[in-house]
Amino acid sequence: MKDVSIHVGKRIRLYRKTKNLTIEAFSGMINKSKATISKYENGDISIDIETLFTIANALRISVNQLVDYEKPASLREIEEEVSMSQWSDTVQIYLYFYDGRRGRVVRNVIEAKIGDSKGMYPATLYADVESYENLYNCKFLYHGTMNRYDAFTNFNFVNHNNKVERVFIYAINSFSHSGCMMGMFSGLSTQPMSPVSFKCLLSPDIVEEGKGLKELLLLTKEDAKQMKKMNMFFVNEYI
Repeated sequence: MKDVSIHVGKRIRLYRKTKNLTIEAFSGMINKSKATISKYENGDISIDIETLFTIANALRISVNQLVDYEKPASLREIEEEVSMSQWSDTVQIYLYFYDGRRGRVVRNVIEAKIGDSKGMYPATLYADVESYENLYNCKFLYHGTMNRYDAFTNFNFVNHNNKVERVFIYAINSFSHSGCMMGMFSGLSTQPMSPVSFKCLLSPDIVEEGKGLKELLLLTKEDAKQMKKMNMFFVNEYI
């Protein structure tokens, strides 16, 4: 049960920060002391159901978004199963793209809840995370779905704080043991404000962020040649 309390606490901290609320301001909203809020967020004490609803209402989210704890499974484990519908666990997928404006690989993590949903699964995107040990310390948070088919997988996400801002990912399913998928990550840039697309890599495992990953994510001369000829952006690499 301690893991559940820690999970709920991290969720509270995440949603509080995405609302730009200080502990002091939030404690006043739910009539709790700052010390109590800190204990909630650290998972030091359990939260009764009435308080959970009060917290959810204050953050303008559903209670399910606070108590959605499931033990994570790897994408590779899911791939090895005969049917994804046999799973009710959470799968973690590591997503990478290269941002040329900042000159760095951006790391992201997708959590999808695998269950009997006929190929469509609830998913959360933690965008631009600093550390895999703390996904809640991310710059942007999105909620949406993962849709998996024989040859392709796609994701649709909506920014938690700005419903206008969305992310769409289309990936080619892996045909190799690595389980990695190449795809296209599309969304809305704020610097400048414009629709953008990146070549991206989705992996069941953490990928070393070295020269090899950067080169895989960079747009090549062949990419530019195809775009000029077809007036389209193609992502046709297979891993």
